[in-house]
Amino acid sequence: MRAPLVRAVLALYPAPVRERYGDEIAELLHASPTPGRDLADTAWCALRDRLTHRSETTTMAQARTAAWTVLRLIATPAVLGLLVLGLISTMIVLANQRNWHWLGDYMYAAATVLAVAPAWLLGRWMARVRPIPAAVFAVPAAVGSGVAAIAVVPGFGQVMGEVTAASLIAIVSWAAGAALLGYALRGLLGNGRTVAGRLVGVVGGVLLPAAATAVYVLAALPAERAPRRFAPLWWVSGVSGWDPGLVDDAYRQLEDVIKLLPQMLTLCTVFVLAVVAVTATRPRTVAQSA
Repeated sequence: MRAPLVRAVLALYPAPVRERYGDEIAELLHASPTPGRDLADTAWCALRDRLTHRSETTTMAQARTAAWTVLRLIATPAVLGLLVLGLISTMIVLANQRNWHWLGDYMYAAATVLAVAPAWLLGRWMARVRPIPAAVFAVPAAVGSGVAAIAVVPGFGQVMGEVTAASLIAIVSWAAGAALLGYALRGLLGNGRTVAGRLVGVVGGVLLPAAATAVYVLAALPAERAPRRFAPLWWVSGVSGWDPGLVDDAYRQLEDVIKLLPQMLTLCTVFVLAVVAVTATRPRTVAQSA
């Protein structure tokens, strides 16, 4: 278990530092009697080196640019959320005006599907505008912070889930999983294993929000209300609106509890994968300068 964590921490270092001292740092971490604390300390040092290894050439304009990049990443969930809400509202209006009752039953699934392409294009555009330092870890952290910021807004935050504490637990779990998924995808694409990378991206893009949705339900509801045997169906129900009675044995009760969290985490996953796909296939010199 420690070896993958060590590799993830080493990946945070700038390439020159990693190539020169990586083996030595890895040996020290493997032999550490306090691995948790030392891994955390090393990760902090790595991030500091990543952000400051070119400090001698950093200008105020560059610092402002980096700050705006972080702010855009944090704001991304709000943009995606407004897109989903706009699509759902449009479909509600169409269903009422034209008596398309079937559209009301499938509006969550339709909104999610229609928003996937914009989320992917937004991620690719943002990654191409300028390099994002430590994108594999920075993007999930920033995007997760944006989702969490929505979740804690009094009243309105319940659009991300009825139970705020459970939403935050699910969001943190998602961010950690997104970083690991991005790290694996970057390694595959960076080594030219395009087919394997695409497969990992597609499978991970489904399993990650599904796992985070399950974390939410497990944290928010007791087993007597949400039988654990239905866990594989919670995400499917959340993004599609299909519900045979997964919570309280009542139709669409899960939707009332979980709100838009599955859709949001699904689209954020697409966004993160798009950013990683661009940064992983950049030429080596560009990647290093990031």
